[in-house]
Amino acid sequence: MAKQRVAFIAPPTHGFVKGIYEPAFEGLDVQIDRSVCKSKGEAIEAVRGADVVMAAIGVDEEIIAAMDRAKAVCLFSHGFEGIDLDAATTAGIMVTNASLMCNQEVANHAVALILGLNRKIAFYDRQMRKGVWDRPAGRPIGTLDGEVAGLIGLGAIGRSVAKRLQAFGLKVIGYDPYVDIWVSREYGIEVVKDLEQMLGRSDYVSIQVPHNKETHHMMGAKQFAAMKPSAFFVNCCRGGVVDEQSLLSALKSKKIAGAGLDVFEKEPTPKDNPLLQLENVISTPHAAGESVRSGEDAGVIASYQAAAVLEGKWPNRVVNAEVRGKLRR
Repeated sequence: MAKQRVAFIAPPTHGFVKGIYEPAFEGLDVQIDRSVCKSKGEAIEAVRGADVVMAAIGVDEEIIAAMDRAKAVCLFSHGFEGIDLDAATTAGIMVTNASLMCNQEVANHAVALILGLNRKIAFYDRQMRKGVWDRPAGRPIGTLDGEVAGLIGLGAIGRSVAKRLQAFGLKVIGYDPYVDIWVSREYGIEVVKDLEQMLGRSDYVSIQVPHNKETHHMMGAKQFAAMKPSAFFVNCCRGGVVDEQSLLSALKSKKIAGAGLDVFEKEPTPKDNPLLQLENVISTPHAAGESVRSGEDAGVIASYQAAAVLEGKWPNRVVNAEVRGKLRR
């Protein structure tokens, strides 16, 4: 029986660390081909003849069409908006993600932005660099203890954010139409069924949901209008869940007090993005998931998903479950 082939496609910036991926394939007769893809054409060439594709780059319909044997595409990311899911499902190809690769990191980043907004860290730093020593300029500053944090999305990241904020004495409420009752009980989160109602009660709002048709622009003019003028908004998930123009308008008109943004609708976001010019915005370059561990974890998770497919098993991180009845043989 011929060796099964895994095509690992990655951008030039990706480091292929030896010893990270191999343990998952122990005992399997597998050939792993690593390809640094500088163009779509190189990616198309790399995936031909592969039984499984491990992808650290975007995968569109054209690349999927070139997968003449692949049973699965295993992503190196928590999010999966970078792959054409419909095309993969139509082709009978399962798609897995690397969920849990950076939950703690993203939660830390979201809380860091909340703390930075609360304490006016970025504002004071900018003032100090200009030679301005003006403590009252940052007022009012909330107490945190006794304030309310509203979380949109109560999955693994949302729960991790909740635990951290509760340690600072905040009351945590949340909105998630799909959450199980036990999450509220075990994490001490009051689940609010109406999004606008939750927004109106919150001093800090953090969103952590996947970007899909249902969540696209779920934070728009109506939602920002429901927030307190003193409230802060934080987004460390995906830029597409927020209507940036509505956010910009809310910030400029002081309908909300400020925002912490790790993600944008277009990335890299243009340097002339007006959001970056506002004093009440803290921005970072989609770095919430970064740590010395998370990158390796993504590779490990993707490798074990790929190995499961090669063994004829159903992986535990399939994001297009509807493909089950029409899997490629």
